[in-house]
Amino acid sequence: MRTVEIPVSVGRYPIERALGSGAFASVWLGRDDRLDSYVAIKVLAENWSVEPAVRERFLKEARLLRAADSPHIVQVHDIGELPDGRPYFVMTYADMGTLAGRLAEGALPVSEALRLIGEIAVGVGELHSLGIVHRDLKPSNVLFRSVTGGGERAMVADLGVARALADATSHTITAGTPGYMAPEQMRLDGAPDARADVHGLGAMAYHLLTGEVPGTGAVRLAPHRLRKEVPERVSTAVMRAIDPDPWQRWQSVAEFVEALNQDRPGPVAVQRRPAASTPFTPVRVGIGAVLVALAVTGTVVALRMMPTTGTASATVSPNASPAAVPTGLREDAGIPPQYRKLIIQAGTWCVDVKGLSPALIAGLLKVESDFDADLNDPDKDEYGIVRWTPSVLQHWQPGELKEPIPTPPLSPELSIPALGKFFCTLGPQISSLPGDPAGKLVALYRSGVVPMKRANGVPPQWKDHVARVMKYRDEYQTN
Repeated sequence: MRTVEIPVSVGRYPIERALGSGAFASVWLGRDDRLDSYVAIKVLAENWSVEPAVRERFLKEARLLRAADSPHIVQVHDIGELPDGRPYFVMTYADMGTLAGRLAEGALPVSEALRLIGEIAVGVGELHSLGIVHRDLKPSNVLFRSVTGGGERAMVADLGVARALADATSHTITAGTPGYMAPEQMRLDGAPDARADVHGLGAMAYHLLTGEVPGTGAVRLAPHRLRKEVPERVSTAVMRAIDPDPWQRWQSVAEFVEALNQDRPGPVAVQRRPAASTPFTPVRVGIGAVLVALAVTGTVVALRMMPTTGTASATVSPNASPAAVPTGLREDAGIPPQYRKLIIQAGTWCVDVKGLSPALIAGLLKVESDFDADLNDPDKDEYGIVRWTPSVLQHWQPGELKEPIPTPPLSPELSIPALGKFFCTLGPQISSLPGDPAGKLVALYRSGVVPMKRANGVPPQWKDHVARVMKYRDEYQTN
């Protein structure tokens, strides 16, 4: 947590201590002397309070929480503005901690995990009844509050990336936390619906039952294979909830919870996608795309999307350099020495994406910018050694995705490793297409998943570009 100065009070509420702090807001434990109770107060960060879009998003979270007047959702009791203009809102104080804290000790008892998922699902279902998709369901967004007479209540929190279904557009904001986020949330040409929250709830169930986030192991195994106490019917229900294809999932959180609690599984009625619908496969969100991820949180673990018929999902690991992945770069190839380590890092970011190598990264940098870290092309909104668009780089930057949109000049230390995350996340989506694996990755960066699938390989307009990159790749690679 960042070190911030503790205010004496926020509005009429004396402040006792900090509860949390991030890039966009801080949360304080306050005292409501009039009602003799504690409250949590969320205050927008000073540097963001002057940004109209961020300010409106902050206030929208308060409105959504207020509209979702439910004991299973964190409630907003008051709203105000500090003398310096920063808005704040006053919420229910969760005095029993978070679900993430309880998972620190490992998986929960199966009965307890199922009970909690059912309780969380009530809150999520109430959001859906209001036309709200949460889009960032994860253990740190589930809070616990003690109740009169003993016991506790689970509450869904943090609607900072929630979106009203009625407001969703074809350019909806991409947000969520890898490991819990549904694949379609990475799309720019289709707004996620309530089935994205089915995926998030399913991923939480997987975590509660196994102690692992889906996809963080070498293979995504069904829960009952990781923990024998998990009934196979429960395991089957969870795996269907986290299917990458939303038409193969349970179509509502109510269906998912019912399946979890059935004495025995019934026949699985697979939902069929309408014939006119576009498949839910992540498109390229690279150069020139418009992405805003102001409220994305969580550790970045780029996932290989699980095939709709399979059970395994390979993962990526930053800086993994197995013997099968070529890591050498020629010393006399003209690669600026100050970028070599970054290039090797990006080229060995994952172990299962064929064609990715440091030499390929170096070749791409040569063609994109001639290794010019100060490249400035405002007409295309592309900057730096990789020609990232700042809002796109924010999405693909390694580490904490809650950081603000990077401001040009974009540093090589940020830009180059982001290439590794980009290729390791989207590369598996084109692995089955015909063509040289390395060449397909080059085309992926300049075209995207959907155009490549439509072309059944490298789109014709990018073939010359691919050839240039591959020429330098061959020059840079050691034998």
